[in-house]
Amino acid sequence: MSPDNIKEFIWTHRLEDPQRVALSARKHPDLPMAFIAGQIDFLQKIQKKVPSWYREGLKFPAAISMEQASSEATARFKASLLPGGKMADLSGGLGVDSFFFSKFFSSVTYVEPNAELANITAHNFGVLGVGNAQFIHASAEDFLRGSSETFDLLYLDPSRRHQQKGKVFQLQDCSPNILDIKALALGKAPKVLLKTAPLLDISLAARQLEQVSQIWVVASGDECREVLYLLERSPTLFPEIAVHAVQLNKDGAVQDFQFSYGEEQQAPVEYALPQQYLYEPNPAILKAGGFRSFACRYGLKKLQQHTHLYTSEQFVPGLPARSFAIEAVCKYERKAVQACIPSGKANITTRHFPDNAEAVRKKLGLADGGDTYVFALTDMEQRKVLVVGKKI
Repeated sequence: MSPDNIKEFIWTHRLEDPQRVALSARKHPDLPMAFIAGQIDFLQKIQKKVPSWYREGLKFPAAISMEQASSEATARFKASLLPGGKMADLSGGLGVDSFFFSKFFSSVTYVEPNAELANITAHNFGVLGVGNAQFIHASAEDFLRGSSETFDLLYLDPSRRHQQKGKVFQLQDCSPNILDIKALALGKAPKVLLKTAPLLDISLAARQLEQVSQIWVVASGDECREVLYLLERSPTLFPEIAVHAVQLNKDGAVQDFQFSYGEEQQAPVEYALPQQYLYEPNPAILKAGGFRSFACRYGLKKLQQHTHLYTSEQFVPGLPARSFAIEAVCKYERKAVQACIPSGKANITTRHFPDNAEAVRKKLGLADGGDTYVFALTDMEQRKVLVVGKKI
């Protein structure tokens, strides 16, 4: 069967279970059903992660994970940060980041050591109508050493898969190792944007990289997705690095809470027992470590040094946080909670607490769900308490 017929078959059956498709090989002896099933599986993942790529005619590599690829929301955000003339993506991969950079730069150079992957991405960019990209089959190191071109921006998302160590997060274990090629990269461009996984310690990475001027901690939904470091030729003192805790909302709105680590160290904080309202900062702020800055900026009081929950007597609207009206503060006992939550259902969060959410649920005999929220936490007097409230 011709490639066009295979393409049409994939699109026609794109909503079906990939495993079922693979098992239907006897019904279609003239079709490569294992390959088709893999393409359908990838297409279904693309629909969720990069919706604008969900279309007929795209090709996907047989053996590559989408885990490290950026989502559409995070890729669009990072591409919009530093628009300019020429940029190079030194870790091309599936091309998601390169695709969105192409919308904010006059030209994009996609660099990828895997020849098959580079060819597939070039095909996909043709289908997607990208006309300002060129494709280079090379490692990031070889490209930087061999190219005489200079760029306005270089972007790097090192692979976090190590042949011996498996999944890794330390900069020196990723490939390519940015610590080895940093000087070479900054010789080719005045700005280098580095993406890392959220599990990497931000302050450690900034100190290792030495020439970081800005950091973006990017979250969407209830999860931190990635951390971006902007490296420039002139070093910035660590306390002066601008940190952006960015929450990407479903409606396209961007919440950007900015602070510096110098500001964070010096911000005065007051502590209090739970008052009328409780606030839980968004995941980006919690990952970025803007705990004192958040309290100081909005006139809130912390419940405890390590709890990272906040309270106020008067409601403070518009915060980059989930807000709750407190209904009760209970002892960590089943009888006390049953009196506060007659429905027997609640959403449980633990903060600086000896038991995890599931253990708390089991001890209290609560079912999951409903419109009541329980925060199991340690308060400023070191007591283990439960704060019960409704979301605002």
